[in-house]
Amino acid sequence: MLALLLGKAAIDTLCALLVAILLGTLLPTGRTSSGWYAQVETHWSAIAGSSVSALPLLVVALVLGKGVLAPLLSAARSRLIDAWTLMISLSVFQHELIRPVAQLSNTTAQGSNVAVNHMAPRIVIGTLLPSLELLTESLVVALLLCVLLALEPLATAMLLGALLLAAGVGGALSVMLNDIRETRRGESQVLMQRWVVDSMASLREIHLYGRVQAVLDHYYPVAERFARATARERTLMEVQSPIMELFFLMLLVLCVLIASKGSGQTDLHALALFLAVGLRLLPGFRRVLSSLQTLRLSRPYFDELASPDSPTRTPAAPSQQHAAPACAPRQQVLLCEALQYRYPQASQAVIRDLNLSIGQGEWLGLVGESGVGKSTLVDVLIGELQPSQGSLQWLDLPAEHRTIGYAASGTTLIPGTLRDNLAFLGSGTEQVLREALAIAGVDALLKRLPLGLDTPVEAFEQQLSSGERQRVGLARAVAHAKVLLILDEATAALDQLSESRFLQALRAARPELAVVLITHRLTALRHTDRNVLMADGTLTDFMCSPGSDSDIDVLEHPQSCI
Repeated sequence: MLALLLGKAAIDTLCALLVAILLGTLLPTGRTSSGWYAQVETHWSAIAGSSVSALPLLVVALVLGKGVLAPLLSAARSRLIDAWTLMISLSVFQHELIRPVAQLSNTTAQGSNVAVNHMAPRIVIGTLLPSLELLTESLVVALLLCVLLALEPLATAMLLGALLLAAGVGGALSVMLNDIRETRRGESQVLMQRWVVDSMASLREIHLYGRVQAVLDHYYPVAERFARATARERTLMEVQSPIMELFFLMLLVLCVLIASKGSGQTDLHALALFLAVGLRLLPGFRRVLSSLQTLRLSRPYFDELASPDSPTRTPAAPSQQHAAPACAPRQQVLLCEALQYRYPQASQAVIRDLNLSIGQGEWLGLVGESGVGKSTLVDVLIGELQPSQGSLQWLDLPAEHRTIGYAASGTTLIPGTLRDNLAFLGSGTEQVLREALAIAGVDALLKRLPLGLDTPVEAFEQQLSSGERQRVGLARAVAHAKVLLILDEATAALDQLSESRFLQALRAARPELAVVLITHRLTALRHTDRNVLMADGTLTDFMCSPGSDSDIDVLEHPQSCI
């Protein structure tokens, strides 16, 4: 890569000088050569003689340099950059794979996804490419200034001093502005990405609780801060560029006057030299400044990637077994008759002639093999999918199902506070939220948080165990459930004792609440009033016989159940 950069810098420098010589050659023949061009003309006459014109050779050299060699070097440079990008992505991915589980930034794959798919491009775009650009342009600028210094020492010395002064002033101003906006833009960009990722992972809850507008309201100020920071950066670059161009052009005029030795008449050869070289120096200086700013803005991403995280995780506290609850007849809450659902483009229906009724305070256990349609049924119940045929009636429930609570096997924590996560950007009283935490068995978490429910998620998320994280999701669902609670493998992350303790506490605190418990554990079915087995798109009531002690017996041999 260094050889390619040196070659490209040499070609750019040579082509800029060839343009200057070509302009000098095209000047009127009656003029007397002077200054740097007289030296070049003397060397050419000594080599080829005075009768041979250098114009064809200059044109061929320019075409060869800019039209052949420069594209070839750029293509080779691009191939190396591709290889480096692949190496960096694999290195970051390998770093995530070999890290101990206890050192992961959170209990989901989101942190690693951000590291691999966000950090790697930031390293390439924000560091690798600007570094190469900075090195290449610095070499070109240095070579051109060295040539100018050799040909026109006095004028070039003044040009170099003025440019260094301008670069110093511009750099100081850029550092001041970057210190103000750098952290804000980086934090806003990461927070924007988290809002999108977390929202996509929580679509069921967002739709169920009607939080689309609330999510947009919280996302808007973050995106606005990022847009303002980006606009300030772009404005700074746009303001700097014309000022630098004006300053540079004035310097070129001054250099031409100095090279003309103050005669009052412009030396066209000096003008040709500084014009040709200046046309290449000006974009070179702009790219150098732009690369420096990009590298400075990308520094936080390197710090984040290099910083070791060693969060300590608090294990979930064990619970005690409770006796199975008693059931009583209740008023009906849900009634499904001849329900069917078929996915678009699918040949067969996932749900076929399904009948289901749930009473107030009734606990219904739902089991079935993976892929039989349990999650599809849940999506139909919460309104995420509309049934193809049949009827679904909610009794004493608002049409938009705002009184249904839902918890899945994984819990996504959205940006904000613990209160925001429990209320899911909605409204919830202190008493309701604390009661939900107590039912989920995670109320002890509040004692560890300095601001209680108003503690930002970022302050404690890394210290949550997988069980505690899942309990927060259970508490969120309980806080929203007024008539029906759907637990879709929501207790899978808990051990059996903790699961039993949660279910018993839920039954005791909310006896009027109807619960649909989707599980693969037979032990959890001891807490239900009625159980159904889903197979072939339909539901069958069952109760396990005394000899059916394993989950596999129920799923593979339903005839073992009554």
